[in-house]
Amino acid sequence: MDIDIISQLGAGSGINSRQVIDELVAAQREAQTVPLNDRLEVLSSRVDALGQLRGALEAISASLQDRVRSGDFGLQAATSDAAAVGVERRGTGPAAAFRSTLVVEQLAAGQRLVAPPLAGVDTPVGEGSLNFVFGTRTDTGGGNFDFSASGAGDFSVVIGPENNTLGGLRDAINAASNGSVRASIVNGTNGASLVLRGGDGASRAFVVSAAESVEAPGLAAFSYTAGNPALTFSAPASDAVLVFDGVTVTRDSNEIDGLADGLRLQLNRTTGPEGIVVGAVRDAGALSVTLTDFADTLGAMRQLIGDFRRGAREGEQAGPLAGDTTARAMDQALVAMLNAPVAAAGGLRLRDLGLEVTREGSVRFDAARFAQATPEQLGQAEALLGALSGNGFGVGLTALRTIAGLATPATQGLEREQRGVNDALARAEARLTTYREQLVRQFAAMDVLVASSKALETQLTQLVDSWYSRRQ
Repeated sequence: MDIDIISQLGAGSGINSRQVIDELVAAQREAQTVPLNDRLEVLSSRVDALGQLRGALEAISASLQDRVRSGDFGLQAATSDAAAVGVERRGTGPAAAFRSTLVVEQLAAGQRLVAPPLAGVDTPVGEGSLNFVFGTRTDTGGGNFDFSASGAGDFSVVIGPENNTLGGLRDAINAASNGSVRASIVNGTNGASLVLRGGDGASRAFVVSAAESVEAPGLAAFSYTAGNPALTFSAPASDAVLVFDGVTVTRDSNEIDGLADGLRLQLNRTTGPEGIVVGAVRDAGALSVTLTDFADTLGAMRQLIGDFRRGAREGEQAGPLAGDTTARAMDQALVAMLNAPVAAAGGLRLRDLGLEVTREGSVRFDAARFAQATPEQLGQAEALLGALSGNGFGVGLTALRTIAGLATPATQGLEREQRGVNDALARAEARLTTYREQLVRQFAAMDVLVASSKALETQLTQLVDSWYSRRQ
């Protein structure tokens, strides 16, 4: 719009043209945009409400999944003496409850060799190489032994001028062994001794042979072979020996998988001949607490949906989802979920575990009914809750995340409508801009005509006044 035209509005006519134009445009804006903005507000409140329902259901699902993953609903590892043998659930846990007797006769241990003491960690040890060979050591008496090499994990270390110290030898062994031998230095009353400890298990025994440098001998003092046992034999490599339900079992580690289905055993010390009890039991209390919480949560969820769906009341506006078919479908799916049999859980229903809808529409947990659940049903509860927290658990059945997903297409439709309303608002603003420009041009032209008429009136008045003055 030409700035000169706008600046001259009302200049000739004396009318406040700008105010008149603003009022006319404002009236048109109210007529064209207020209904659109009202519609936009309604759409936004419906989108927000559906988003809250979807988010709440997804949060409930995530919380339930966390509880299922924790294993709280499944069979729990149990032991009568956790200090002697620790147990933990592995994978999906035990397939069934059980109770077994375990006697730990021997722990798995690593071979230990001790070198003669030297003055200190910086004392030279000689140059050359030490070769470590792994296998099985058999004691033949009188300090003698036979050795059967396995060839698994053998390694060598080289000692030169740069690491020719007791500390350098220790570091070289630890760097080359990949954990199969751990070297340490113990400061005793007679000096510093190198201690070598192998991995647990009888097959991880080792011998050490030395190839000394002629110019800097000394490494032979760290040899341990049948012909040159310079190192002192401190402890043998041994397997764990245990008796499980009367069956003797050996393992090369104190951490044992697969002996008891779904459990890991951690042997910490030997037991007496009477042994201890290990097994798997189901914690009905944890399941009861979860079902109680779940019932309360579903009840609160139905209340939220009801608040959003309520109609207009005296003194109160209708809820943002009044008459919304999606919110109604979500509520119906939650109710149906309580009575839906789950094939993965042997046809078990939440109703069988005590969850029910009351006449008032809330969801409650019936502890008395839960107490009547059979051991088989308690065992199937974990599968039921796991399926319930996922994306679906059967044809025609809906789980929490699927129910939450019902809001997605409805929200997408509302968002498309929002974009349409915003486009209509933009078009209305464009029309109002054109309308204002037309009014400005029209009022500017009117001002010119009015100004001309006033000038002519002034001239005529002057002529008449002059004529009357001459006649007098």
